Amino acid sequence: MMYDTYKDLNEFIEDIERIGEIEFEYKGKDYSLLYYDKIYICEYNKPETEKEYDTIEEFLDDYKIDSVPIRELATEIKVFAH
Repeated sequence: MMYDTYKDLNEFIEDIERIGEIEFEYKGKDYSLLYYDKIYICEYNKPETEKEYDTIEEFLDDYKIDSVPIRELATEIKVFAH
């Protein structure tokens, strides 16, 4: 499977705003991110892991994978669907 990676945090933010749906992999786990009126993120097909954020900034600061904020992981995630 081909993966895309982000060159920087701004590219990740632009995709969130412009596309609104990103599916990505990080350390063997798949995640689904949706942005409509709020940001919704969860492990793929695991709705019980869903988190909700009012703003992109709140999401970037507060959502963590393995105790690391997503803001710091943006260039390490592997995007497989938009």
